[in-house]
Amino acid sequence: MARGRKKLIENIVEKVTKFERHYEDDETTQIWKYDLAKSNGPVEIKISYKNSIDKNWEKQAKQAKDERRTERQMKKINSKAKPKTKTGKRGRPSKK
Repeated sequence: MARGRKKLIENIVEKVTKFERHYEDDETTQIWKYDLAKSNGPVEIKISYKNSIDKNWEKQAKQAKDERRTERQMKKINSKAKPKTKTGKRGRPSKK
C-alpha cells in the first residue's frame, strides 16, 4: 500500500490555433479558415460556386450590363435638345 498523496496525472492538451470550417449549400461551398493566434474571426474565406450557378451568374451580369448601357444610350438620345422653329405672330412657322 502506497502512502501519501497520489500523484496527479496531468493531461497535456494542446490548444488548437488553426482550423477550418466547411459550409455547403445548394449553390455554394464555403471554406472558412481561422487562426486564433492572429485574430478571433476568420482569416480567409473561400467561396466556390457550383457549375450551373457560375454560368447563370455570368449571364445575368452580362444582361444587366447590356440593359444599363441601352438605358444610358436611350437617355442620351431623348435628352438631346430639339431644334426650335421660329414662329410668326399666329404661332405658325415663319416663311423664308
